[in-house]
Amino acid sequence: MTVINGYPKQTKKSNKEFFKRQDQELTNLDWAKWAGWFDTDGCFTRQWNKSHKSYQLFAKLQLRDRQPAELFSDMFDTSLVYQEGDTVTPSGKKYISKMFKATLSGPKATWFTENISPYLIKEEKREYAGAVLEDTVQSKDFNTWTKDEVTNYLATVIEGDGSIQTKHTTNKRTIVIVISSSDKQYLANLVSIAASKLNINCKFRKAKTYQTKRGLVTMYGLYIRCCKRNPENIDFLKSLLKYKIMTLDRKKEKIQEFVDWFDNKTVKSRLESRV
Repeated sequence: MTVINGYPKQTKKSNKEFFKRQDQELTNLDWAKWAGWFDTDGCFTRQWNKSHKSYQLFAKLQLRDRQPAELFSDMFDTSLVYQEGDTVTPSGKKYISKMFKATLSGPKATWFTENISPYLIKEEKREYAGAVLEDTVQSKDFNTWTKDEVTNYLATVIEGDGSIQTKHTTNKRTIVIVISSSDKQYLANLVSIAASKLNINCKFRKAKTYQTKRGLVTMYGLYIRCCKRNPENIDFLKSLLKYKIMTLDRKKEKIQEFVDWFDNKTVKSRLESRV
């Protein structure tokens, strides 16, 4: 394990200043964005602290990409470590995992969990948050979300649990965003909110089922197909780039390449139609 940032020292004074500054600077869009990350790659836990004789809370974001983990660490003043280890996938495949882990602890973790919980769409994550807070977490009504909140949330879900597949020939290109999860209801909620708030045309279906030590696991996929026939989906891609929400360069570059090609193709078609 390599320690990039150690656990920062917390005092009542430093925490008071931290909470005041963050409460002034952070907006609903920030919480929606980080909720997307925590619904996909975050967790909430608590451990017994012998010296304080009480439970200590932790809010942890762990990813194989350094960029978002480092951004989270810088924004919320957390520890950050890099760790490698032997791992087995649910299907039994062995590989070496490489993870960046950014962790909030103590009062900061409590403050963070209380603020982000209303934006968590995944019921399992809300239950974990409620368990560590020893309270019931009420989700923000999806119908009250703004378009910008939904865009920020979906952007980080795509970065966390999404894959970007491109298909192209000389005259035709298509980009398909696939968000995968074993939580069927969670994806159904995403389909509903994406359609109602952003007019995104997407499909939701069973992807595959495989055997694990805990039994059969069924994966589902949410598919956002972006091509000439779905201009509203392309508008969504453009909004991700325009508002600079996404963090991962490797995914942003795929989207940028497709949008540039599509715009150039559209301009060329318009010019040809005038001839």
